[in-house]
Amino acid sequence: MIEIICNGKGDKTGNSENTSVKELPKNIKQIGDVSSGKKIYIEDYAFTYINSIAYQSEDTELAGVLLGEMSRVEGQVCIFIKGVIKAKNPDTDSREICFNEAVWSQIYNESEKYFPDLSIVGWFAALPRINSESMARMKKIHLDNFSGKEKTMYLVDIEEKEESFYLYEGGGMKKQRGYVCFYERNYEMQEYMLDKNRNKFVEKPETEKVVSSMRAIMREKEEQKRQKRASLISYGACAFMASVVVITGVNLVKSYEKMKRIDNSINSIVKEVSNLSGKETETVAQDDVVPVNVVYETKVAGSETTAAGNTASTTAANSSGTASSTGTSATGGTASSQNTDAAQEMAAGNDGVQAAASSGNDSTQAAAPVEYKKYIVQKGDTILGISKKNYGTTEMASQIIELNELKDANKLYVGQEIKLP
Repeated sequence: MIEIICNGKGDKTGNSENTSVKELPKNIKQIGDVSSGKKIYIEDYAFTYINSIAYQSEDTELAGVLLGEMSRVEGQVCIFIKGVIKAKNPDTDSREICFNEAVWSQIYNESEKYFPDLSIVGWFAALPRINSESMARMKKIHLDNFSGKEKTMYLVDIEEKEESFYLYEGGGMKKQRGYVCFYERNYEMQEYMLDKNRNKFVEKPETEKVVSSMRAIMREKEEQKRQKRASLISYGACAFMASVVVITGVNLVKSYEKMKRIDNSINSIVKEVSNLSGKETETVAQDDVVPVNVVYETKVAGSETTAAGNTASTTAANSSGTASSTGTSATGGTASSQNTDAAQEMAAGNDGVQAAASSGNDSTQAAAPVEYKKYIVQKGDTILGISKKNYGTTEMASQIIELNELKDANKLYVGQEIKLP
């Protein structure tokens, strides 16, 4: 059974006694029944890598370690697998799995190089065929090298093409009924896969049947959900429009006569208003009423002058002239002085406005552009490598991708100029 579900995100931990509380990852695919006491989550790149190397040889056993973290989600212990390291075959003639000192040294070195923040949460094995004898041997390897209730084993039966997770419970290896595959930006696993395949992309859906079938099922499920949502939205929209049309039609039929009466009433009112306006116009003309001049207000460059002000100035000038002709020269002198003071105040106001505008322009020009450090891509560079080289950590990789708007972070060319945040 495969079911598509979505939830939250995760963090790292060591064992069940020290598990941290976190959210579930987003964009997950449930395979089988995961209602047991412990849930196993494996990241898509790690899952892809295991299945891509498991079926390369049909007569040789293959093994490696699973790296990740353990957390407690809603009171339930969850094992999150985010990294995989393939164990080198021991220098013996045997084709069987063996974890000796040389193998563990290689595992620890690669773990520190590619997955420094993750811990060992289990191991995987790929066998040509699985029987009672091989299961007893797998149980012994598990107890000798991966003891603990929270350590898991991922077993691939090459002959039957079956993959299953196991946990040590009740004195034996108990097969789990299901697990969850989740998707996230796993740069560490991508870099490990690229290095192991000589800078070639490992993920080739046309050649990896297991990965291709999984992704095809996911696409089919997502397409079915999209079609179902689209049909529900279309049905709801059609039903709503039909309801609106029916209600509108009923209301129009019921109010047709009322609308006619309202229309007639409006026409009558318009005619009466027109008649009254004509009568008032005639009355004004007959009485020879002189209309009053309207005062218009104009605004120019922040200063306000009105026709009323012009009228007042004209009136003041006339009054001053009259006063001068009748012998009151003192009054005329006072008015002239007041007009001069008003003109000076207006000029000062204009100068203040121009000074404020000039100050605003200067402050706008003071802003400086943001500058970024640049890096020239060299042969063998990756986004993770550039982040580690310039910042000493791979956590800046996502910011470098966003700043440079890279559509495919795995495609860089020599001489390319990269901006660094």
